[in-house]
Amino acid sequence: MSLAASQRRDQRRRLVLSWNRSADPSASADTASASAPRRPADYAPEALPERQPSLATLIPTSLGGFMLVAAGLLALLAAAVGPNLWEAFSGTPIFRLDAARFRGTLAVIRRCLDLHSLLSLGGWLAQGCLVAATATALSVRLMRRHRRDDYQGRFRAWGWLAGLFTLTAFAGQVPLGTLFATFVSEATGIRLGPDGMGWWVAMSGLLFSSVALWAILPLHERAATAIWLTLCLGAWAGAAAAGWIAAGESSPARELHEAVGNACWIGGGVLAAIAMLAAARSVLREVRGLSSPAATSRRSAAAESPRTAVPTATAADSGDGQPRGPAGDAGEDERRDQPVFIDADEGSDADDDAGQSGRHLSKAERKRLKKLARMGRAA
Repeated sequence: MSLAASQRRDQRRRLVLSWNRSADPSASADTASASAPRRPADYAPEALPERQPSLATLIPTSLGGFMLVAAGLLALLAAAVGPNLWEAFSGTPIFRLDAARFRGTLAVIRRCLDLHSLLSLGGWLAQGCLVAATATALSVRLMRRHRRDDYQGRFRAWGWLAGLFTLTAFAGQVPLGTLFATFVSEATGIRLGPDGMGWWVAMSGLLFSSVALWAILPLHERAATAIWLTLCLGAWAGAAAAGWIAAGESSPARELHEAVGNACWIGGGVLAAIAMLAAARSVLREVRGLSSPAATSRRSAAAESPRTAVPTATAADSGDGQPRGPAGDAGEDERRDQPVFIDADEGSDADDDAGQSGRHLSKAERKRLKKLARMGRAA
């Protein structure tokens, strides 16, 4: 019996010791530190992805920042297509390959700037700008969908525009236009243009024009976006026209028109990115309250207009029916020829009172209200 009791006491003592170790804070801290995973590097809390800036915060809203970005993109465009276009029009090579030491390097640089293929610096620039235009259009869509007075869902136009830019970038690397033109030509039996490319041009122009109008018209500051996007579509139309002409030309003229067409297509991609930056800047100014609607601008201009001169009302015109003495008539006649200046707010107040009462005031009643307002201001 004593042996069994001692065994039970030893077992209970071991349980109490284990409970005490689990309740000890230092022991729990050691256990937690041992079980926690080790990080290979130490980061500040600002490194979390939730605290990183989004695309909308990187878009410049000031005119100087926007012009700086646009000038940088146009400079890249000039560097990508300028040398090869100069060589194609003038016939003078930019890089002379007669140097014995750097002949291979100059040949590779010339191939990087070649406009006869879109697998060059210009093609890379156009693809990058189209991707940037797609991302910016999607950012504009995410901002426009929170506009409270958009009852018709016009923010969806920016999603369609992003899809068209993606399709354009895809068509720059894959012969999507040739595939569409061949399919429609075989389905309808009508070959529009060389190899049926007229179907692709007509479909692209119709989609871009309708979606662009759908997206740009609701903007308050739409002039810059409309100008840059019109230039973009014009450049792509020039590329289509150059390809159309090149199909019926001989070898030297055909190479020239192909180079011009590729340059126009690259320029259209750059102009599309600038147009989307202008649209995002306009929407950001609307969100932050930096651009006012046209109605508010007209109202503020009317409120800041100078005082208007109106003639004074006589006793007969006032309609109050009070008799006038000889002195009063003479004084009234003297003041009749003198203009009295009233603020433009008085006329607006009278019109507001008429709108609130629900009836139209007559001419005599309006004059009487103006006279009462002058008398109250003089008192």
